[in-house]
Amino acid sequence: MNLHRESKKEHYDIVVIGSGLGGLTAAALLARSGKDVLVIERHDRAGGYAHSFRRPPYHFDSSVHLTSGCEPVAYPGGGAIHRVLEAAGVREQCEFLRVDPFCGAVFPGLHLAAPVGIEAFAQALRERFPRETGVDALLEVCRRIRDEAARAQDVLATADGVRIQKELPTLFRYRRATLAEVMNEFLHDEKLKAVFATLWPYLGLPPSKISFLYWSTMLAGFLTDGAFYCRGSFQNLANALVKAIRRDGGELLLKTSVRRIVVEDGRACGVLLESGQKIAASVVISNADAQQTIEELVGTQHFSASYGKRIQKMESSLSAFVVYLATNLPLHEGPYGHETFFYSSFDHDQNYANTCKGKIVWFTATIPTLVDSSLAPDGEHLMILTTLMAYDIGRSWRDAKLEYQEDLLAQAEKYFPGLRTSLRFVESASPRTMERYTRNTHGSVYGWDVAPDQVGPSRMNIQSPLAGLYFAGHWTEPGGGVYGVVLSGIRSAQQVLGFKTETALWEDLTRKGR
Repeated sequence: MNLHRESKKEHYDIVVIGSGLGGLTAAALLARSGKDVLVIERHDRAGGYAHSFRRPPYHFDSSVHLTSGCEPVAYPGGGAIHRVLEAAGVREQCEFLRVDPFCGAVFPGLHLAAPVGIEAFAQALRERFPRETGVDALLEVCRRIRDEAARAQDVLATADGVRIQKELPTLFRYRRATLAEVMNEFLHDEKLKAVFATLWPYLGLPPSKISFLYWSTMLAGFLTDGAFYCRGSFQNLANALVKAIRRDGGELLLKTSVRRIVVEDGRACGVLLESGQKIAASVVISNADAQQTIEELVGTQHFSASYGKRIQKMESSLSAFVVYLATNLPLHEGPYGHETFFYSSFDHDQNYANTCKGKIVWFTATIPTLVDSSLAPDGEHLMILTTLMAYDIGRSWRDAKLEYQEDLLAQAEKYFPGLRTSLRFVESASPRTMERYTRNTHGSVYGWDVAPDQVGPSRMNIQSPLAGLYFAGHWTEPGGGVYGVVLSGIRSAQQVLGFKTETALWEDLTRKGR
C-alpha cells in the first residue's frame, strides 16, 4: 500500500486523522459549518470498522451489522444518525432498512426473538417468564436513562451540581452501577437475566462488568429509535459523509499515513505525513487509537504525568474473530432472522471468561441478505459469524486462524444443518486482521471498555489537555458502538466550534444549511 500521497494544500482549518464514523461525522459537520477540513486515512477507503469489502459476486460488511437512530423520532436526542445526515445535506444518500425483530437469542432449550418497541419487548419477556414482575419497571428505568442521557450534555453545560442531580436523577443514581447489579434489583430468574443481557457482546463486556448506563442507552435506542441496516452495506453511510465533506470543500486523503502531530508553543498545530509533507491546521482531531495518538503521534512529554498514567491504567476492549461466508442454504425459510446470538450457557460471566482465554463458546450469526438481497446472487445468502476474541491466545494468529475458522463453522453447523457442504465462499478475520486494518491496539473493537469507571466523566474527554487536539471515535466519550462513535463526532464538532450545548450546534447548522 502506498502511504506517501500528499494533500492539495498545506493549510486547513481542521485536520482529522482517521475516517471511522466518529471522525467522518465531525468532519462532515465542521465542513458544513464552513470550516476547511482535511481527513487523512491509511486504508484505501473510508469507514473504519464500518467499511465493507467485495469478493465478487458478494458484498460483505466488515464489522457493523445493525444500528439505531436512522429515522426522525419524537423524543429529544434520538435519531442521531438521521440528524447528522440531514444536517450534512446527504440524508437521501442512505436508505435504511428496518430490522424487526432486532435480534434473536438462542440458549440451551430457549429461543427468543426480540421485537422493536418497549411494550412489545416486555411482552415477549413476560410470555416466556410469566412469574417475573419486574420487567416493566426495569425497562422504564432504561427509558428514563435514555431520556436523561439525551439532555445530559446541555444540562451539564448550563447547570450547577444541585440542578444536575434534580434534572438527571436516574443517571446520577446508577452512574456507577453494572448491568448485573441493576438486573438483580428488578429480576429474579437467572435465565431471564441472561436473556435480558443478550446484547452484551455489542459493547464487549458481560453484565457483571459493563456500565448499566451505557448498556441501557443502547438497548433503549433499539427499542425506541428502531433497528436498521443500511442498504448496500454500511460503507454507504461512510460514503455519504465523505460526499458531504467533499461537497462542502473538504478533502479526503486515502492511503496516507500520519507520522506525527506537530506541536508548537504548547499547541497542536498540524500534522507531518510519512511523505514528509507538513500540513498546518488550527485544530487536529484524532479518530485514531488514543494511546498511539498520545504516545507516538504527539509524545508523552506534551502531557502531564498524571494524564499519561491515567491513560495507561485504562482497559481496552476485546477484539473479534469473524468468518464471512456465502451459502446456498434457503436461510429465508429458517427460524433465525437478521442477527441471532447463540450461547452454549446462560452464564455470561463464564462465556466472557472463556472468550478471554481464546475459547469459542458463543457466537452471532448475521444474515444481511434476509433484509438486503442485493448483497449476493439470487438463491444465495451471506452469513457473518462473529465472536469476541482475545488478541493474545499464546500463539500466532497466522498459525491459529484456520483452526478458529473451522471451530466457528462447526458450531454454526449445529444450528444451520448442511452449512459446511453448502459453502460457496468462506474467509475469516482474526484480531490481528482487525489490528492491521484499523491500527487499534490489539484489534480492539470498542476502544476502552465501557465499564462504570470508564464511561461519562471517567472516559477520555473530547478535548485533550493539549490545546488544539481533540478526539473522536470509540476511545473518547461517550463510548463504543456505531451510535456512540457518531455521538462522539457530534460532540467533537460542537466543542471545536465553541458551542456550549448540542442544541446550539444543530441550530447553527440548520441556519447554514438553508
